[in-house]
Amino acid sequence: MSFRNGLKWLAAAALGLSLAGCGAPAQNESQSGAASSTASAASSAVSSAASEEKTGDKPSVLCPAGAPALATLGLAEEGAKIEYVEGQDMLVSELSKTDGDYDLIVAPVNVGVKTWNDADAYQLEGVLTWGNLYVVAQDDNWNEPGKTIALFGEQAVPGMVFTNLYPELQAEAQYYPSVAEASAALLSGKADSAMLAQPAAAGAINKGADNGLALNTVADLQSEWSAAHEAENNGYPQAALFVKKDKAADYADSIEALSTYIAQADESKVEASINEFSPEQLGVPNAKIAASTWKQQNIHYVPANECEEDLAKFLEIFGISIPDGLIVQ
Repeated sequence: MSFRNGLKWLAAAALGLSLAGCGAPAQNESQSGAASSTASAASSAVSSAASEEKTGDKPSVLCPAGAPALATLGLAEEGAKIEYVEGQDMLVSELSKTDGDYDLIVAPVNVGVKTWNDADAYQLEGVLTWGNLYVVAQDDNWNEPGKTIALFGEQAVPGMVFTNLYPELQAEAQYYPSVAEASAALLSGKADSAMLAQPAAAGAINKGADNGLALNTVADLQSEWSAAHEAENNGYPQAALFVKKDKAADYADSIEALSTYIAQADESKVEASINEFSPEQLGVPNAKIAASTWKQQNIHYVPANECEEDLAKFLEIFGISIPDGLIVQ
């Protein structure tokens, strides 16, 4: 199997790790909850004999690196041909093609809706990730006048979700270009707290401990969203699986493999899968950290036609609604 990626891992020296989260944002999470706004071309292939043996008539998949990539481990194990990319430019480009090269595309929900309105090419099959944002600080008193919080993704999912939940923020907000830079600001003392995506949040806490800085997760934005919006599912529908229009039935077996893996996965299974397909390819710091934060990354497959209310509430913060024909029924 040719198992490809488009990620060149962003290193944060102060952090000691990097993250590409949904959005790529891992997608680099700095630009979306998925994705960053900077695209990179897909490149190297994984030279795995086990992977090569799985090669067959499998779907071609495009996916942001990071948390969304972990959601596709079931497809990878089945032998799907997956390209992991940084940024959302390529996602937008491919979602806009009615004759595109990819059968399945993982992308932020809001990006998929916009391209459907423009091109009518890929339908929303199911939601994969339900948010992975946390506030990290030394104590619970982070949101006070005189304190600062490092944020990222100002006009993307992370920033939009944070602003929605904290419309009257007491701390001073300081936006950074990426989750890695927000983490570095916290670790260097430039900020009193930071909104970080998992597994970068765990990496920052570990790095802080190595340097005598006691950090903890003091706010779970997914739980806060659920409470504020009376969501049926925990969190907000961030990254989703899109399929070529009217072709969902053709890939039912692959979608089932993806869903089954997610439902049955535990830390040991996730760690083994990440090591098989390479943390660098998937866009995570390392297998152990990514696996240990599996639950905090809120990766759950829910068919889109079973969570339309949650989708509608989430899309409201972007000022858009669910268009006719988008959701696979």
